[in-house]
Amino acid sequence: MKLNFSKYHGAGNDFIMIDNRDNDPGILKSLTPEVINSLCMDHLGIGADGVIIAEKNADSRVQYTMNYFNADGSQAEMCGNGLRCLVQFLVDLGEPVTAKSEIEILTGAGIVKCMFIDNNYIKVNMPLPSFKPADIKTSLTKTKKVSINVPGLKEKVTGTAVSIGNPHFVIYNTEMWEGDDIHTIGHRLEIYEDVFPEGVNVGFARKESVDSIALVVWERGVGVTLACGSGAVAAVAVGIAEGKFNFDQKITVRMPGGMLAVTIGKEWSSAVLEGEAVKVFDGEIELPS
Repeated sequence: MKLNFSKYHGAGNDFIMIDNRDNDPGILKSLTPEVINSLCMDHLGIGADGVIIAEKNADSRVQYTMNYFNADGSQAEMCGNGLRCLVQFLVDLGEPVTAKSEIEILTGAGIVKCMFIDNNYIKVNMPLPSFKPADIKTSLTKTKKVSINVPGLKEKVTGTAVSIGNPHFVIYNTEMWEGDDIHTIGHRLEIYEDVFPEGVNVGFARKESVDSIALVVWERGVGVTLACGSGAVAAVAVGIAEGKFNFDQKITVRMPGGMLAVTIGKEWSSAVLEGEAVKVFDGEIELPS
């Protein structure tokens, strides 16, 4: 089976985009976890942090659906950078998405409102941050500034757990993180099923100024990525909860792949992620029959 695809990225967070607006069940059937994993592999496949399938809903007030899969083939609730890339993908496909018009997309975390501004710049109204254990899907009873004994690590890991429609654990540190620390701590926390039975995204953050953060994210099912949209929102939310930033303050989040901006409304009333979504190339690949 031949499949057309496009590759997009948001601040270096890259995705294989698949047009399934005809809702062909054969496409989802062909994209098994093993196939998705092979497509996302660097060097041996297309290379990406995940696969996004765009679908159209004829019988719903929400016109579009986002099906998102991590690089390991597992399905995830949503992805902020992926949502921005999906909006740009729909624009490039000729869907009637006009400048500064609102578009609603159904995700595994619910309906998300997005806005195409212009010139590849897109805003996404992300799911509201929640520090409730049930929303984070964690066994923790306390989620803010909690220290965890993680198997395989010599020292406790201190951070804050938060849900942005998907689970995050954000660790603030005044020093720059070393690569080995990020891989070791990120991997160990992701697979710590006693605390995060469905896995967790781990953010390594450092406040750089009154309105900026440096951030690296270990994404569950992927590993270290160049950027993470929901991770950026999580880092700002935790920064506000820990008194580092204020509500209604636009915070620049600097990640290895580029910059994003996050603004969280007063008393957690809104969470807006904004930045560019860029098309890289189109292609065609032969899927296993």
